[in-house]
Amino acid sequence: MIIISKIELQGTDSLKFTDVGYTEDPAVAIKINENYDVTFGKFCAENRTKLYIGEASVSTFFATTDYVNEARTEVDTVEGLNIPEITNVNEL
Repeated sequence: MIIISKIELQGTDSLKFTDVGYTEDPAVAIKINENYDVTFGKFCAENRTKLYIGEASVSTFFATTDYVNEARTEVDTVEGLNIPEITNVNEL
């Protein structure tokens, strides 16, 4: 199972990660991560040095995007997490 996390801006320069669901379908995880890679992942890669030295902020990305999802954490069980199974990325 793969946990799906919502990533959003918290405050002016911090990120908040919230587990919003899980999937057992690798295709769903791949689609979520492809979207992450071409949006926030691309922003971070293009601005890595500027982010590190404080010349850029993640708030710049989130000024036009409310949140992104990521599906990278693999677990054996989601018992006790109270998160739904996501079978279609449109459910997010």
